[in-house]
Amino acid sequence: MNCYANLNNLMIYRNLLEDPIIQDLRRPKEIFSAELFGRLIDKAEDHGLMGIIPVEYVLHAISHQENVFSLVAEKNSGKVGEGLKKAAAKDIVLLRAFLEDVFNRFKNHNLLGNYKPTVIRMFTGRSILEKCFMDFRYDPSGKEAVKLMCEYYGKYGYGIMADHVAFNWDGEIQALAGIRNYATMTFEDIYGYDTQKEELMRNTEAFLHDKPANNVLLFGDRGTGKSSSIKAVGNEYYADGLRMVQVSREYFVQLPKLMQALSKWGKKFIIVLDDLSFEEFEVEYKVLKSILDGGLEVKPPNVLFYATSNRRNIIKEVWQDQDQSELHNVDSVNEKVSMADRFGIKLYYDSINQAEYFTMLKGIARSESLNIAQEDLEAEAIKWEMSHTGRNGRMARQLIDYLHGK
Repeated sequence: MNCYANLNNLMIYRNLLEDPIIQDLRRPKEIFSAELFGRLIDKAEDHGLMGIIPVEYVLHAISHQENVFSLVAEKNSGKVGEGLKKAAAKDIVLLRAFLEDVFNRFKNHNLLGNYKPTVIRMFTGRSILEKCFMDFRYDPSGKEAVKLMCEYYGKYGYGIMADHVAFNWDGEIQALAGIRNYATMTFEDIYGYDTQKEELMRNTEAFLHDKPANNVLLFGDRGTGKSSSIKAVGNEYYADGLRMVQVSREYFVQLPKLMQALSKWGKKFIIVLDDLSFEEFEVEYKVLKSILDGGLEVKPPNVLFYATSNRRNIIKEVWQDQDQSELHNVDSVNEKVSMADRFGIKLYYDSINQAEYFTMLKGIARSESLNIAQEDLEAEAIKWEMSHTGRNGRMARQLIDYLHGK
């Protein structure tokens, strides 16, 4: 059919022609092979695709395509020039015709026409892609579809940026590695600490709207929800273009390379430094301190740092800091405090009392439909508290899990 040959006229999405699966889908139906079907099943299981798999695979390939259109739209929050819009519109019309043919050929296929993978994964922004490429009577010129795709790239990005809420910095290969099973934590899942959560959200929203924002240090007692709050930030603002990047201490020295890599994207990034703490004899904090504020290399405007620590000043402080054994002992104190000073906002997460602990447990039990009487829950909570290490969100979570299993 002409739609196969017309794909040779692609300009923006031309790299799709190099995809072996798409090459096979351009061939006549009569010569489709079991090898093609096997590769499509592999992709469906790998990406968690469901439905008409050949169609879903092509949409997935389009969403991951790195080309001048996706690059410019992502970098400029969906804004592209008129010339690029016209070229993209022509490509969308060609791809729409091809996908219509693929849809008609596979919609009644006994295996690939309604495939259900073992694990279904979220296909970010699929409804936008479906509107642009699968509504065959919509927008014959492709102009409206281009507008939607500009919004798609501005909002979700392409490739790994569309796939993941969060990333690890892999220092071995010095590249971002997507976190496939990111926590589903939301602010509603964190009981209490309303003031802290509101301030964290306010600062994050200012950052996303290109207003002045601060690096944030969340400190306080263990298990109180510091790390959970940062995870909730990632889920809350993913659709607004925010991505989280976690860096382990051993790769702090590579932070300049990471920031250089992030500066190439239009997305906003929060670099997460979890459980940050240094002994007084450790010097790695000086590298981090220089990067956060005061070094020659300026932090890109699309990067912020959020850190958690059990110590308010991050670096271990001892009574000897207060004696007069050092000629200028105030300098020693200033050196240690200066690390925490790099964080303009400091949020304290303190321990909760028993009444607050009971309220937290009741809220979790109710939200998870745990069938237990209030007095029994409180009795179990007291026993659990006595055999563990106090009252906090982590202990509450462990107790609820125990009661579910019991």
